[in-house]
Amino acid sequence: MKTITTRERKLIAIGLLVASFALFWLGLVRPIYGGFIANADRRIELRQQFTQNERLIGQISGLRRAAEEQSKLQALYVLDAPNAEQAGELLKQRLEASLEKAGGELRAAESIEAPNGWVRASASVLVSNDQLATWLGILNNEQPYLVVESLTIVADRALNSGKLDLMDVKIEVSAVMGKTNAR
Repeated sequence: MKTITTRERKLIAIGLLVASFALFWLGLVRPIYGGFIANADRRIELRQQFTQNERLIGQISGLRRAAEEQSKLQALYVLDAPNAEQAGELLKQRLEASLEKAGGELRAAESIEAPNGWVRASASVLVSNDQLATWLGILNNEQPYLVVESLTIVADRALNSGKLDLMDVKIEVSAVMGKTNAR
């Protein structure tokens, strides 16, 4: 075996020193330093969250007031009935009553299956153009407000007579259903 020269010994010593420094850095300093950096980032996130939460807490009274005002307006948008069948009947009665005010002729009215929390109804009617405009105006302005899902107008009589005549109209409406609170 060949003996190691002084220069080679110095290179080996420097290599071992660099390796031990690298192990010291990777094994001890870097994890601690990384932990400090991660904690600093987490503190920044927590400060931002704290500021956001303070803003939300400050808005609670305003949000509560807005919710109270909206609950007062609920009657404008919700058809109160104990169950879906009675709500459907109320909606059909509303269609019929508003049509009667407009002067049209009811052919048929029925409840239609609706998603949970909603009620739907349809009506087939015979009306003139003016009666239709009046009827839609009444439906649009009465409370609780309705959603007109479809409106089909068939004006075949106008084709035959050459003048605007009575029209067959089918309308489908829906409303949000609320349960009446019995006390």
